[in-house]
Amino acid sequence: MSSTIIQKIKDQKIVPLFYNESFDVSKSIVKTLYEAGIRVVEYTNRGASALENFRKLKELSVTEFPELFLGIGTVKNAAEMNEYVNAGADFIITPVIDDSIVKNASERNVLLIPGCFTPSDVNLAYQNGLRMVKIFPADVVGKKYIRSILPVFPEMEFMLTGGISSDPEDIMSWLEGGTVAVGLGSSLINPNLSSEELKDKVKKLLIQLK
Repeated sequence: MSSTIIQKIKDQKIVPLFYNESFDVSKSIVKTLYEAGIRVVEYTNRGASALENFRKLKELSVTEFPELFLGIGTVKNAAEMNEYVNAGADFIITPVIDDSIVKNASERNVLLIPGCFTPSDVNLAYQNGLRMVKIFPADVVGKKYIRSILPVFPEMEFMLTGGISSDPEDIMSWLEGGTVAVGLGSSLINPNLSSEELKDKVKKLLIQLK
């Protein structure tokens, strides 16, 4: 399933990511994204209700969002990873990479997309058989970074997250630099947008990025 999820991410080109303390709001956002055509979503482990909300979203997705791959982000250690794998996470995204996280993901047979910043981080992922990493924070490394390290790791797929605008032209400039997808948080999922406005925004963005 890991290769299927990676391909979905590459096809989608954007990975919406968010957290909301309210389950009802979280459900509404996932529903809106799904109806707009999104099939990969990262819920983030950034609040007291994150695990419980995630469990409910996964249970709900069986009937309401059957084609959705729902992963969890901001996982910082093996204990957190185990909680979310037990809750049915389709993939794990971390802000960091270390041996314990990589080993645990392998033992649990779950797709890990670790957060990397330096070539040494990327090499640790590569040496452990991982083929997609999240470069974070993207706005710090800049748009030329992937183009610089891609020749060293031609087998690696790069997703960039952190401070990226939801403007299609800006996203395309990241993609043209060698990344296969970008993570979009508050620049896409803005609390000031209604569900219909968010749906329309996402639909247009997916079309513009084809």
